[in-house]
Amino acid sequence: MTNLEGPRPARPEELAEILVLANKVIREGRKPTVATDYSFIYNPANAPNIIVVKDGDSVVSMVGMWMNTAEAGKGQISAGGINCLATLPNYRGHGLATKIMDAAVEHMAGMGCQVGRLTTDINDWYHRVGWENAGSLCTYRLNHSNIDLLPTLPKEATVTNGTEFNDDVIEAIVRLRQTDRLGGARTPEVMAELLQADNDPNLMGDTKYVMAHRDGGPAAYCLDSKHGIVEWGGPADWVGGLVSAWFARRVGQRGEQLAHGSREPVAVSPELALVAPTTGHPFADLLGSLSLPRRHEYWGMLYVIDPRGILDSFGLDDIAVSELNGQFTLTRGAESVSVTRQRLAKLLFGPERISDFCQDVLPLLFWEWPIEHV
Repeated sequence: MTNLEGPRPARPEELAEILVLANKVIREGRKPTVATDYSFIYNPANAPNIIVVKDGDSVVSMVGMWMNTAEAGKGQISAGGINCLATLPNYRGHGLATKIMDAAVEHMAGMGCQVGRLTTDINDWYHRVGWENAGSLCTYRLNHSNIDLLPTLPKEATVTNGTEFNDDVIEAIVRLRQTDRLGGARTPEVMAELLQADNDPNLMGDTKYVMAHRDGGPAAYCLDSKHGIVEWGGPADWVGGLVSAWFARRVGQRGEQLAHGSREPVAVSPELALVAPTTGHPFADLLGSLSLPRRHEYWGMLYVIDPRGILDSFGLDDIAVSELNGQFTLTRGAESVSVTRQRLAKLLFGPERISDFCQDVLPLLFWEWPIEHV
């Protein structure tokens, strides 16, 4: 193990070997789909954002990264997503994964990222290298007993849907995203790249668009996958009306009262899932105000790279932050709190409120849509 090369940024010509390793470890026993699942990561232009360790000509440990700008109202966070941390079995137990992750954090810092995000089933291992469960992801359960609580579309509205994301559809979605300023900052090029990738089979797949139109053009949209509505945008009343209209088309109307003695076959009652942040958009606030049933979970594990940059991006320059021996001290006026890096992730992004410090402005909203998931 003494002659290993790296960790270092990958070169474009190493992509084939990187994908062999990623598919061998991450897709073991399944189809080798890493290249298409995450085409916006595993391409020559993004190769320098992949960290590798090599033994001779073979890549033996690696991790991919993708840089995204996450917007939340007036705030803007530069986020680095972690993808496919993988080490060949014969090279495990020598600390390569730890070195790779340390190099990834250093690389993200050099790229100007203020926070890193990943999702995993091995939370305890990532906690040992500085990451923490934080942020919020809500999945609402829409069904026949609550869908009528949402607004309805105006009579003059029309609804279209399809699976062909042509230039007009992409540009309409991007305009609505740019107006909402919620989630990743989109351009038509980025949107097209994300749609071409099946970047999370557990959340995406068979994606279609649903769009509400009014005089002058598209007013709201949803992205619908086999698992439910995974993205939406537009004014709250139009998004709510579109979701309600799409529910009626996708799920159908509730059945009539059964006649006495009816032998009609019984089916499981249908539901439509919808993902949303806890706040940050009038439609998210509407969903919360209705107390709809939901699953509230972490939006991954976060690593706070640049707390000063995060605070500044939200206009919180009155909060001072300093670090000493791994402890971060935040101060505003007479208020002060000291936390570890992991606890800092929760202080800044919740969902738990771990301190009364600056509770009028903390926690901050950090949100990326499932289509941006890495």
